[in-house]
Amino acid sequence: MSRYSAQKQFWKAKQAKHEKDKIADVVLLQKRRSSEGRHALWVVTTHASNLEQKQNETENKKVHGDIVKYGTVIQLLHMKSNKYLTVNKRLPALLEKNAMRVTLDGTGNEGSWLFIQPFWKLRANGDNVNSVNCNTSWKINLFMMFSDHREEVLKGGDVVRLFHAEQEKFLTCDEYKSKLHVFLRTTLRQSATSATSSNALWEVEVVHHDPCRGGAGHWNSLYRFKHLATGNYLAAEENPGYKGDNSEQSSSMDGSHIKKRSHGERIKYKLVAVAHGNDIASLFELDPTTLQKTDSFVPRNSYVRLRHLCTNTWIQSTNVPIDIDEERPIRLMLGTCPTKEDKEAFAIVSVPVMEIRDLDFANDASAMLSTVVDQFNQGFISQNDRRFAIKLLEDVVFFVADAVNSGQPVLDVVMTKANRERQKLMREQNILKQIFGILKAPFKDRGGGEGPLLCLEELADQKNSPYQYMFRLCYRVLRHSQEDYRKNQEHIAKQFGVMQSQIGYDILAEDTITALLHNNRKLLEKTSPRPRWRPSSAWSARTESPGFWTTCQTYVVSPKSHPTGGAPGEYMPMDDYGDDEVWLVWTDKANDKQEKSIRQLAQEARQGNAHENVLTYYRYQLKLFARMCLDRQYLAIDEISKQLDIELIFLCMMDETLPFDLRASFCRLMLHAHVDRDPRSW
Repeated sequence: MSRYSAQKQFWKAKQAKHEKDKIADVVLLQKRRSSEGRHALWVVTTHASNLEQKQNETENKKVHGDIVKYGTVIQLLHMKSNKYLTVNKRLPALLEKNAMRVTLDGTGNEGSWLFIQPFWKLRANGDNVNSVNCNTSWKINLFMMFSDHREEVLKGGDVVRLFHAEQEKFLTCDEYKSKLHVFLRTTLRQSATSATSSNALWEVEVVHHDPCRGGAGHWNSLYRFKHLATGNYLAAEENPGYKGDNSEQSSSMDGSHIKKRSHGERIKYKLVAVAHGNDIASLFELDPTTLQKTDSFVPRNSYVRLRHLCTNTWIQSTNVPIDIDEERPIRLMLGTCPTKEDKEAFAIVSVPVMEIRDLDFANDASAMLSTVVDQFNQGFISQNDRRFAIKLLEDVVFFVADAVNSGQPVLDVVMTKANRERQKLMREQNILKQIFGILKAPFKDRGGGEGPLLCLEELADQKNSPYQYMFRLCYRVLRHSQEDYRKNQEHIAKQFGVMQSQIGYDILAEDTITALLHNNRKLLEKTSPRPRWRPSSAWSARTESPGFWTTCQTYVVSPKSHPTGGAPGEYMPMDDYGDDEVWLVWTDKANDKQEKSIRQLAQEARQGNAHENVLTYYRYQLKLFARMCLDRQYLAIDEISKQLDIELIFLCMMDETLPFDLRASFCRLMLHAHVDRDPRSW
């Protein structure tokens, strides 16, 4: 039973602070005298709230392991989500309006207090709890069964990995070519047990006649294995490619393919994933590798062989690749055979609760973000849904950065230490895919003359500020997801063209690109000799660079690759123009070539001319160039310094007719491209 009085005061103060932040500046100025007092109150309230949380944790540890008695007050913590069962007496239930709403709350409140009453008259207050009737002061009835089995026994609801001991591979379920497959996944790591994936988590279900009954499993029990990420069940079905042992092979196939495919055609049944747990094909038995009594409990972390009940066959590993067309296949088919073999044993590997909670959050977040992408593709998203999407993206930022949400601005969150497992979830559970969907879908032409929902050029308008903030959160998720994690960097880099097209619109695209490329020599070494990433239609690379790093540099700094069609800045001779000037050349929407001096563009921008966007884009590109040269990155320095030489940059730095922020961008570029580098003769 946790205490919440100080935390309640903190929540009220936090809400009041957010409300005050929305008040007009004039009103805030009138209340400035009392600002110091309000700040002191905020600090005291925050301290009291943190202290109360620590006291609750201490008290909880003291009673951990104690026997629960009837008549005591408890809180129920949901293991997967790490949230408390909470009653809100002010809100009706969504379906039954005469009932109160019951939710899962991350911190809990007084509505999380439940007291236990005996369900049968033979029990009394003070007795040990067996089966209980849980009540709150608002008459909530919850019937539960308490299990007295120890942690080392395999129980229904446990989440495990199944590790094939002989093959040294995890049983995995994942999508390949838009279809779910069950396979043993090959890893290139030195230690196969370290190659953990969220797609290799299975929830154990002990099968009973009563579907509400769970408990520990025995060796003679029936089991189902539910794939945690997709909700599908492990099952076996007849292999559609089965041709029997005496099938003839085509002589036109090469020898290795004949061997692999002929082996695959001899597999009568193979493991698959089915959507429903009531399918009889999803029933399995566990067979011990050592002598055990059939009615004894199955120890957790034991070795087992799996027998498929419906076909009366045993799971068998194969060397048949599912992804045979890939250059390096990593998915090996699992079949069944009529005889039991000692080598076909799986180790049951327990999974920490925090890993399950993380997957639960990532899986739900991916599903909800997918809904947001669908709404953008349809051309409409309600204000409520947009607000919910922003809140979810904020939660994702805190999640991937492994930071505690203490009320700080989300965009200021810094990742102190990369959490590799959470970063991996971003990719494996398709959150990164949905993030790029959100970044692309609003700007797609919907057809029928309707045009896109949003235009990048209009993001700066006040009416579009929620969308601008949403896209900033998306880029912040991308930045945290790739930090010190090369596989995610390669995955994100495939969308380089999307990020590049959104530079200059104040949605942190350039920051993300810089973080992706900065000091990333390992990414260059890993990429193939021929770059896999091609420029979009608006960009044309001048050379075929041998590595990804060089390829990206070429896309950005090549004169032909500039999105406006011209070089980043062209220095015109004094003989032609009278004074030394820098001219910008670009192609407008009508595909007509435009050119103007940077001074003229600055003057027109002050007058509100449409060419202000060109100057803004140029300023952001200079900022990106400077960051690419940071810490003596010579792949960028050597190319950029040729096109933006010292004389040109000095000219713009000293020109008082240019906006101060543009001159500052030139100063920054001068520092990183020409000053902070190996000594030069100049």
